Order: sequence, then structure tokens, then C-alpha cells
Amino acid sequence: MKGAKMKERTTPIKSIRLKCVDCSNGQLAEVRLCPVTECPIWLYRMGKRPKILEHQLVEQKEYKVENEQ
Repeated sequence: MKGAKMKERTTPIKSIRLKCVDCSNGQLAEVRLCPVTECPIWLYRMGKRPKILEHQLVEQKEYKVENEQ
């Protein structure tokens, strides 16, 4: 592979971040504000391992549903 440029490898978490930026049409602020909490990669959208635990997320969703009425 002489002369060929090697692509830099990305981690799975960074790949998720890139997907979220793509989904948000390149708008980094929109990634942070993403309302699609049902998305399976939503917790990882900032490119870091989330500090929130799964049960805390479930509690937040339940609270949100209760208060929408």
C-alpha cells in the first residue's frame, strides 16, 4: 500500500458521536439538544461513556410521561 493514506481508526463511542453529528446535519448544538431519547445510541451521543445508569433513565422517562398530561 505504498502512497495510500491510512485512515485513522475511531473507537465505537467516537463513531456513535459522528453518527449523531451526521443525524443532526452537522449541528453540534443539536446533538446535545437531541429530543430522540428512544434512540438506542442517545446516551452515547456526546462521544463519551454516559455517567447515568439505566434505571435513572427509566425514571426520567416515567417522570416525563407523568408530567406531560
